[in-house]
Amino acid sequence: MAEKTLESRRKGSGGGGPRRNTGKSGVHSDGHKPKSNERRKKTNNSAQQRNHLPKHLFKIETAHFTSNFHSEICRAAKYKVHAPLCTCSKVDRLRQRYLQEKDKNDNKSLAEQLKDLDISDPFDNLVVLPDTKTTPAIFVCNETSSNEFRNDATLCEENLAKEIFDGNTDTTSLDALPFKVSCALCLLGHQKNGFVAILADSAQELQPTICKAKAASEAANHELHSDHAHFICAVQLSSCKSLLRSAKTRSKHNQIVSEILSQLKTGGVDLPPSADDASCTIQLGHHLTSLLWLEGKLKSKKRGQYIMVLGYVDGPTELMLDLPGGKRHLGESTLESLVREVKEETSLELDKQWLEERLSRRYGGALDENSEDVHALESEKENGNVYFVIPPMVSTN
Repeated sequence: MAEKTLESRRKGSGGGGPRRNTGKSGVHSDGHKPKSNERRKKTNNSAQQRNHLPKHLFKIETAHFTSNFHSEICRAAKYKVHAPLCTCSKVDRLRQRYLQEKDKNDNKSLAEQLKDLDISDPFDNLVVLPDTKTTPAIFVCNETSSNEFRNDATLCEENLAKEIFDGNTDTTSLDALPFKVSCALCLLGHQKNGFVAILADSAQELQPTICKAKAASEAANHELHSDHAHFICAVQLSSCKSLLRSAKTRSKHNQIVSEILSQLKTGGVDLPPSADDASCTIQLGHHLTSLLWLEGKLKSKKRGQYIMVLGYVDGPTELMLDLPGGKRHLGESTLESLVREVKEETSLELDKQWLEERLSRRYGGALDENSEDVHALESEKENGNVYFVIPPMVSTN
């Protein structure tokens, strides 16, 4: 009986039951059509309807970023700012959709909308996109075309920042907003994100700088930035490199972790009681890892043996070490963002004038192009970041 049922299923008779005869028209003898044909027909009709329906075009906004674009339309947690006529994949797809709608002879609403907004090409301006899967709208900043951006990119960014933040661009105001705005990679060509590696020949040479940062942190009365480090310490560069290369060798890895923990304790870091040699794990942050790979490009044969690092306690037995620095804000130069980020993360105020006299204009300094008086390391894999190698005590506080 089981064999018979299996054979009948192979023939498609529905488990051995009698088949209903159908004619060429596909209609059963009882007047009903097969369900499979019904589903196929519905699917084909839906596909035809989709092909004839025009694609939904995103909205184009030029004013009231917070009250309308963010609160009423996008409601995104993050937004990305793109350069005029950029070639980023997401922008390119939106541009294609826009051009398809524009080429339609009967699309008068789009032409009228662009005329009302006084825009000829919305993508030939600074454009803000929600960092979401779908894009219900884009925000366009007028008078930031590719020509104007080429003449003064910083001024164009400042104009957009005024539109987004209503003129409140101080760090406290930005941190209080319900969303974050960052620069896309295409916008980091003229001014990059800055990170700093403070190197010295010994841990003792780094101690005055570290002590200044600790004193400034204590003076802040616990009103520290959310990204502020849990501790700051000097670590041997060779130990960091060894940790980076020992991930696949457990015994070697544990030995390097023990070395670094010893250096942290010697530097006065108050580690959790559970962070002993056997159970503790130490992760190297992305930017410290990048610096370690780039450090071999230093032109000077005499390199510092110790580096000042930020430390974060991610758990009872988990530590993270990284470099100070971060993403720049709209309208900031690389130098300005570096000084701000270092203060937010370490409470240390770098000597901006000292750096300005040693950096070129492409980083916000005063020197001619490619004439840095400090090492500026860039990676081909990280087009938007630059790592500055400076000596200790380059601070004002």
